[in-house]
Amino acid sequence: MNVLENVSSAFRNVFANKMRTILTMLGIIIGIASVIAISSIGNGSQKEIESQFDELGVGRMIVQLRSNSPRNMFSSDALSYEDYEEIKKIEGVKLISPTISSNFFSVKLLEKGETNSSNITGVTEDYYEIMSPNLLYGRYIKESDVEEKSKVVVITDTTSLKVFGYCNESVIGQKISIKSWKGSKNYFVCGIVENKNAETEMQYENEYPENIIMPITSAQRLFGQKTLTNITLVAEDPDKSENLSERVISRLDEIHQSSEKYSCESTTEQLEAMNEVTGTVTLLISAVACISLIVGGIGVMNIMMVTVTERTREIGIRKAIGARNKDIMLQFIIEALILTILGGLLGIVFGILIGQVAGYILGVKSVVSLNAVLIAFIISSFIGIVFGVYPARRASLLDPIEALRYE
Repeated sequence: MNVLENVSSAFRNVFANKMRTILTMLGIIIGIASVIAISSIGNGSQKEIESQFDELGVGRMIVQLRSNSPRNMFSSDALSYEDYEEIKKIEGVKLISPTISSNFFSVKLLEKGETNSSNITGVTEDYYEIMSPNLLYGRYIKESDVEEKSKVVVITDTTSLKVFGYCNESVIGQKISIKSWKGSKNYFVCGIVENKNAETEMQYENEYPENIIMPITSAQRLFGQKTLTNITLVAEDPDKSENLSERVISRLDEIHQSSEKYSCESTTEQLEAMNEVTGTVTLLISAVACISLIVGGIGVMNIMMVTVTERTREIGIRKAIGARNKDIMLQFIIEALILTILGGLLGIVFGILIGQVAGYILGVKSVVSLNAVLIAFIISSFIGIVFGVYPARRASLLDPIEALRYE
């Protein structure tokens, strides 16, 4: 009996009892689908993170107080405008902007409507070149706005739609009111930028706060504070970012007479850290999902053992007419492979579909990796061989005379 005849016979035997075949494949299908879906969501999340960091630009760095800094932290350690002026003098700094930000301010159109809370960020003129937002209408913050503490703001297109009901050139020059614990203050809209996260935010309606940019001096007056949240800079040579980071921290330590209180991380370091966390979480969840593959493999072995018992007389007849042990063994291994490979293929299809649906719900684009699909296919085949060998060997070692007598 050649291989093709074995395969043809194996297919007939596997599908002789369709319900049992489907139930046997179920563990393989669930395991493979889980791994594919989880890995596609994980890959999609990494791509989303990478695209967001790409928008921030290569060589961008953020200077701030360490979140895990020692307990002996004093108000004098906070970043100041003077720190910004000193870092600006360091060789290798191409662009730099001090930043002050705060959350949970309420923004409304005067006497008409109100949005959710807002993130207010105070910046200088260089911040536009550092972040490179897509300016739709009007202008960005200018140096004269910073010097004069102008009451102007830059809003996103989604904020314009929520507050004014439309987004076009006519919004420029209109007033919005920003409410804080001190009361309400009126500001003029000088520019509108594209919200690159608009699609995600729209799915969650009002759960995301608005983002509003204003001159840093105006923000300091609004917040009632002079300290900076962080300092954003761009290195002239991205390859020398690490060296520049060390010099920036060293200068801050010198100014504040301190140590190990400041960090200066590049976007590359942040991206690597985020990808490492995302990859680890995806790997751990995928490992848990693989447990169902082991359960599915045990199910395959169990059914194959039952099949051997049911077909004992058939095995005896085949041996009596000249079938060799390896022929019997090969046929049962092929049957096990058919079960697991079909289960694996169905698992891949369902995994891709589940990943797409889950990605849509979570607001993340599902990215299916070809490597994940190939690994899933190889694993399903491997399970078929590993868990099919014992039943197949047991079938091949049956005594033909005893097998013929079996009822």
